[in-house]
Parts: sequence; C-alpha cells; structure tokens
Amino acid sequence: MGTKKVKISSVKRAAHLKSKKTPLTKQQQQKNKQKRDQLLSKREQGQNIFSQKARKKDNLAQRKKHNKLASLGLNPLEENNEDDDDLMLDNVADMLDGDDLALLQANKRKRKARADDEDAAEQQASIGLERAYASDTKKEQAAQKIKLDLLPIKSRDGQIITRTTEVDYLPKPKLKKKDVEVEEVQDSEEGEEGDTEFEDSDDDVVNDDEAASAAAHVPKLISTTDLLIARQQEIERQKYRIGIICSGLLEKPEDKMRNFHALYELMDEINPATRLPNLMPVRKLAIISITEIFKDILPEYRVGQVDTKMQTLRKATLERVTFENALLQQFKKFLQKLEHLTAQVNKRGGLRTPQTIKLATVAVQCMCELLVAHPYFNYVQNIAQLLVYMLNCNYQEMRTAVNECFRTVFANDKKYEMALFIVRRINNLIKTKQNNVHVECITCLMGLKIKSVNLDAEKENELKQKKLESHRQRLISLSKKERKRRKKLTEVNRELEETRAEENKQAKNLKLTEIIKMVFTIYFRVLKNDPTSRVLSAILEGLAEFAHVINLDFFADLIDVLNRILEEQEELGYRERLHCIQTIFVILSGQGEVLNIDPIRFYQHFYRNMLAVQAGKNHDDFAIILRTLDEVLVKRRRNMSQQRLMAFVKRLLTGSLHLLHNGTLATLGTIKQTFQLTSVLDALLDTDTSIGSGRYDPELDDPEYCNAASTALYELALLSRHYHPTVRRMAMHIANGVPASGEGALPTDIGKLSSHDLFTQYDSTQMAFNPTIPLPKAGQPKLKKGKQLYIRSDFKQEYGKLLKEGKVTQSKDTKMLQIDFLSALQ
Repeated sequence: MGTKKVKISSVKRAAHLKSKKTPLTKQQQQKNKQKRDQLLSKREQGQNIFSQKARKKDNLAQRKKHNKLASLGLNPLEENNEDDDDLMLDNVADMLDGDDLALLQANKRKRKARADDEDAAEQQASIGLERAYASDTKKEQAAQKIKLDLLPIKSRDGQIITRTTEVDYLPKPKLKKKDVEVEEVQDSEEGEEGDTEFEDSDDDVVNDDEAASAAAHVPKLISTTDLLIARQQEIERQKYRIGIICSGLLEKPEDKMRNFHALYELMDEINPATRLPNLMPVRKLAIISITEIFKDILPEYRVGQVDTKMQTLRKATLERVTFENALLQQFKKFLQKLEHLTAQVNKRGGLRTPQTIKLATVAVQCMCELLVAHPYFNYVQNIAQLLVYMLNCNYQEMRTAVNECFRTVFANDKKYEMALFIVRRINNLIKTKQNNVHVECITCLMGLKIKSVNLDAEKENELKQKKLESHRQRLISLSKKERKRRKKLTEVNRELEETRAEENKQAKNLKLTEIIKMVFTIYFRVLKNDPTSRVLSAILEGLAEFAHVINLDFFADLIDVLNRILEEQEELGYRERLHCIQTIFVILSGQGEVLNIDPIRFYQHFYRNMLAVQAGKNHDDFAIILRTLDEVLVKRRRNMSQQRLMAFVKRLLTGSLHLLHNGTLATLGTIKQTFQLTSVLDALLDTDTSIGSGRYDPELDDPEYCNAASTALYELALLSRHYHPTVRRMAMHIANGVPASGEGALPTDIGKLSSHDLFTQYDSTQMAFNPTIPLPKAGQPKLKKGKQLYIRSDFKQEYGKLLKEGKVTQSKDTKMLQIDFLSALQ
C-alpha cells in the first residue's frame, strides 16, 4: 500500500517545525558532556573531610562483616544479598552453645568499643587539622600583598621603563549569575550553581565603593592630627583611583568612555556619588589628568558630524564615527566645566576666594595646553575666545600663561587661521575696552613671525593676471600662421598656470596681510586716541618690531606722531624713547629713504638716551640700543657727517665702561664694524688733540657740535686691562687699527661674530661666564728693590750725623727725639 502525499502550507509547516524539538548536534552533545564531567569533578573534589570519614566508617563495617563471614568459613566475595547473609548468621548463632555465644558477643562488643574510640580520636584530630589549616590560610591571605602594574615612563634616552608596586587594597570582584541548565544532573543544589564571570577589575575603583561604604560610617570625635592623616590618606587613595581610571582610558578609550564621568565627579565641589566635598588637590589632579588624556587621544583633524540614522555605514566606519561623536561630547562637557571655573573669577558677581582663584588658574593653564596641542580640533576657537578675555583679567599668573600660549600658537601656526582668529578677538577686546587693557594684550602680538609682507601684493597680482588674459585674447584674434599662434598661446597659458599655482601661497599671504593690517589698526588706534595709555610702551615696541612692513602711505603721519610723543611727553621713560627712535630709523632706512625728512632731531634724542643703560636692572635693554645703532652707524653711515659719526662712536665707547662684559663686547663689535666700513674714525686713535678745532664737550646733547674730533678713544686703555680676556683682546684689536692679520688681529671664531651674537653668546645671567674663561696663573709678585737717589751726594752722611746728635727727652709715657734742623741748615 503506497504512501499518500499531502500538501501543506508553508505557514503550517513552519509552525510544525517550530513546535518540534530539534535534535542536538554532535557539537552540542559534546559540550553538554563536558559540562556534566566538570560538575561531577567539582562534586568529587568539593567533599569535605567529614564525608570522607563517613565513607571510611561504612568501609570499616563492611570489612568487619567480611571478616565474620570468613571466620565462619564463608566466601566474602560471593555476591549474595543482605537477607541471605543475615539468615546465615542467625542459623550459625542457633547452632552454638550458650557459653560460646556469650564469648562471641563479648569479643564483638570489645572490638566495637575499640573501633569507636579510634574513630573519635581520628575525628578530633582531623577537626583540629582543618581549623589550623583555615587559620593559617587566613593569615597568609592577610599578609599577602597584591602586585599592580603602574604606568610606564620614558627616560631621557627614549627607553620605556615598566613599573610595578605592591598594595594592600584588594578590589572585590562583582559576580554575574548565569543559569546553567544541565538535564543529566538531578541534584537540585548542583542545578542551581552556575558559572561565575568576573567584570572589569577597575569597576569598583571607578564607582568608588570604598568611599560609599565609608560615607555611611559616622566617625567619632578625633584630633587635628588624625584629621590631617585622614586627609593625606584620602588624597593618596584618590591619586591611585585617578591613575587606574586614566590608565583604563588610555588603554582602550572606545570601551571606557564611562570613566570620564568618574573624573568629572572629582572636578565638582561636591561629589554627586558620595555627597561629600572633594579636596582641593584632588580637584586639581582630576582637571590635569583629563587634560593629559585629551591631549593624547584627540585626533589632529577636525571631527565632522555624521548622522548614523540617516546614512548607512560600514561596521568599522560606524565604530569610528560613534567613538568620535562620544569623544566630542565628552570634550564639550569638559570645556563647559572649565568655563564655569573661570567664570567665577572673571565675571561680575563671581565667588572670588583663594580656592576658586587657584582652580581658575589651573583651568586656564589646561586650556592653554589644549590650544597648543590641538589648534585645529573642534571647539578650539571657543577656547581661544575665552583665553582672549582671560588675557585682560586681574590676575598676573593667568595673563602670563595666556600670553605665553598665544606666542607659542603664533610661532607654530603654519596656516595662520588660528593666529588671524586670535588677533581679531584681541582687536575687538581693545576696541570694546577703549584701550583700557593690560600690557599682555599687546605684548602677545610680538610672537607673530612676520618677516616680509607686501600689502599691495593682491592688487599687483590682479593687474598681472588681467594683462596676461588680455594678451591671450589678443593672440587668439590675430590672423597669423597657426603654428606661431599655437606656440605663443602655449607660452601664455603656461604663464597663466604658474599664476594660478601661486594661489595657495597667495591665500596664505592674504591671511598674513590681514593679520598685519589688524595689528597696525590696534597700534594706530592707541597712538591716535590715547597716546598716554599704559600700553604705549608695548605699542612702541611692536612698531619697532614690525616697522619694516608698514605701508609707505603711513610713514609721514607716523613719524610726526612719534616726534610729537618724544617732544611733548616729558614723563616718557627711556625705554619708550628708544623704541620711538628705533621705529623712526627703521622706517627711514627702508622704504622711507624717498621721504624728504630731516632726522637731525632724532639723532639728538638718540645721542641723549645712549647712556641710560648700565650694568644694573636695565642691562637687557641695551639690545634696543644695539638694533638702533645698526640702523644709524651701519646702514645710514653715508648720510651722517664726520663730526656726528665720531661723536656717536666716542659716546658709545664711554657707555661701554658702565656695562657688563657681554654689553662691552657688543659695543666693541659695533665700533669694529664701523672702523672697517669707514676710514674717518682713524683720527680718534691719535692722541694728538691739537688737530681738531675746539675742545671736546661730552655733556653737550648735540653730536654735531660737541667737537668729538678733538679727543681720542682713551677708554681703550682702560678696556685693555678688563677682567674678561675677550674684551682685552677686542680692545687691543681696535687700538691697533682693526688689522686683518698680524699683530693685534682677532681669532676667526671671534672676528666673524656680529654685535648681536656677542651680546647673546657671552651672556652671564646664569651667574657664570659663558663661555668659560681660563683661570689666571697663580704666582708670587716679584718685588724689585730700587736704589735711593739724592740730589746732594753728601746728604746721606749729614742726615745720619744729625740723627746721632739728636737729644732724647723722656716724659711720663713717651720718648721724644729732638733734632736741631736750624743749626744744621746754617
């Protein structure tokens, strides 16, 4: 009889297969068998000593029974049930007499009592051993220390050094229960047991379970010493905790983003988890630690916003985008907390206490480090804008930190994007405050690396491109041979492509030009509206630094303003005056040569202020005089008269006597260079003063009429006995007429150095000679005994005779010698 095929629907078939129990595969059966074997092995190993004793007692009873059967002549190995054995024993007992049965029972009782005593003794010994083993185990666990790995450090040689430490702290592992269903095991207790799985070892440290348990404990009254000890212990514990959290973040930041929340809790004044106040050192450590983490894990590029719900991404791309978005959110939250800390001391109504000021200082320093480390990341412009406002705060330490940060950013910024943004923010700040700002707002602009900028380059490029384009169109419309037309057309197209290839450089120069325009807008606004401002010194210093890139249209007006400041402001310091003079001579030495300006009044100002610097607190300001001398004596030497040039050299050498050895060397280097460039100064080496007309007046402020030609460089004789050997050698070199070789010539390593190099390389601000000088030779001075010379040959004899004839008179305390000089003269 054949089978009948029945067609069923796919829905019914799926329901049928779902309800049907699928058989286990060979792999599943093997896995269940391994689990069953593990459970059985655990049960066998987990039995204690008491179950072993019970099994031993059962074996003893079985052995006695076997001995009894053997004594009766029965085979103990025979497989008979217990009922048959008992029946056989009863039959044997019935066959014995009364005396034999009594003797058998007495022996049985003795053996049983002896066995019970042995079992009790063994049981007591086993219990004692177990207790001793448990106590020793507890002692070993209490004395055992845990070995933990610390963060590695890098030595100066670049070698990575691993570190470990031993601590008493043992984190308690958290257990996760998993229901393991084993069908073959019928024991209920074994069925409830499951495999335990450990979570991350730093979870209890991140969650700070120890602090939560300590918060619930109410301490008793303790002394101040105990409070200090507890405070130090809490700081050390939090240090360890912060280290564990940060190491986890650096190890795998994708999986440990939740650790940031624990660090944010330590930044707050009150810890939200424990409801206890955080200590000030702990808050600082948390801020600095988060900053270092972000410096390490933040990417160098700007993270874009990607909507993962609207776009389909690959798995690796999705993981990266998810991590970047989470990192961006944590970075934003951290910046908000830092902004809140700085707002307490910078805004009106803020809580200004010593603690908040310290925290704000740490926050500002951390933001500066983030700006320097990642100047192109997201939200960095927000950091720069906040730091610009902190540049004008009332706390010197914060202003200094921001000033150094901006100088570093200006020096390292290759795209000039962040530099342009910061300069614009500073311009808005100064404009809003109406020039009433601190000096750091102006001095930070000195960090801009501006060597040469053509402010009219944009217009010149546009004109050049228009000319080339018109020339190209004209060539196309010519009716000449096609070959010549194509050749000329190719040449013009090549020039056009070269012009377009320079667009990237031009975009960079355009930003640099915008920066310069903004900087000079700041400078000129202060000079025009508030020439007596407290930032005038910084403005003049900046003008002297960037005077070589000032547009030609501003030269005449700028020189008039600086001249008015020099003549009208009597309270102006020597430093401001030197900066004004330096700016003017830099302008006149460059493009300003075409201007019809007589600089004689600026020569007088400079001649008057040359002796303002001496070997004291203002010795570093001699660098300003050196830069101005380079413009006056070297670049403009042909525009000066002989009398003025000699007067400047004479006053410069006179001022060198009041300077340190590096300033004196720089002065002699400038004079040496001037001697090499002109032969007019050779007259100052002649000590015959009858050549000049008149007498030299060193106190006259006008170098043109002080008659410097009537004097000589007598200061070289003093400098030839200077304490520094290089100064002595340089002075003798100038006194000998600056020879290139022969007697008095300088070594090559000294002769090739400029005055600025001599001033910096021989600097002794570290209280040591740089470079070192050899020690003088130790020796005894030779005393030469000279002969006594007399005008009269017989004077010595007469003088001796007179001393012998003198009368000695004695008073109470002294003796007196009376000599009759009158009779001797007669």
